[in-house]
Amino acid sequence: MRRRPKQSLINPKVRRKQQLRRGKLIFAILIVITISLLIANHQAILAACGKFLIFQQPAPQQADVIVIIANWDDTIIRVRGGADFYKAGLAKAIFVPRMEQMEGLEEIKKLGINIPENRDLVIIILQGLGVPLDAIETSAQEVTNTWDEAQEVSNLIEHKGYKSVLLVTSKYHSRRAYLIFKDALKGKATVISVPSLYDSSDPETWWKRDRDAKKVIMEYQKLLVYYWRKVF
Repeated sequence: MRRRPKQSLINPKVRRKQQLRRGKLIFAILIVITISLLIANHQAILAACGKFLIFQQPAPQQADVIVIIANWDDTIIRVRGGADFYKAGLAKAIFVPRMEQMEGLEEIKKLGINIPENRDLVIIILQGLGVPLDAIETSAQEVTNTWDEAQEVSNLIEHKGYKSVLLVTSKYHSRRAYLIFKDALKGKATVISVPSLYDSSDPETWWKRDRDAKKVIMEYQKLLVYYWRKVF
């Protein structure tokens, strides 16, 4: 019977090749196992990705001011949520940021065509939902992103002496919005995140709807940019 040569007697080059082959084989097996697990559990993984973006604290808490984060597509969803919290007595004021105006708006106004801004539409909806005008606060400064809004709210709470903010936004935007506001208002006010109940987005099946898929993908991109800027 032919004996297998002792390890010490094998040529070093041959031994390295054998080790390399074994390493490649183990790596390939691990890749196959990983892919198999991903395929078998892809729906659970995707659902977890959707759920991660949603940050909602326990039952809505009392706050000094409700902040409705600006967004053209989700304006009604967010405004209805904010109005409900106001009517439930969770705050005595609502802050509405001023979104960046549409390009060419001033030229259109010069032609005698009056087009309301997003902020104006928000105020109209809030009043229609029973929120009095004197409870609605805003600012003249236009905002272009969530960080700008957080800075405007920071100025507001310094001026008004507010100590807590009830943050109303869409589901998929809630985690990033909370992180940004928490950083911007650190040491100034407590941030309470409560996504609008009128948001029909479903984190369990977001990849099946084009609109939800677009929101999730964009939010992860923006979340990565946020962490990148925070670290570097």
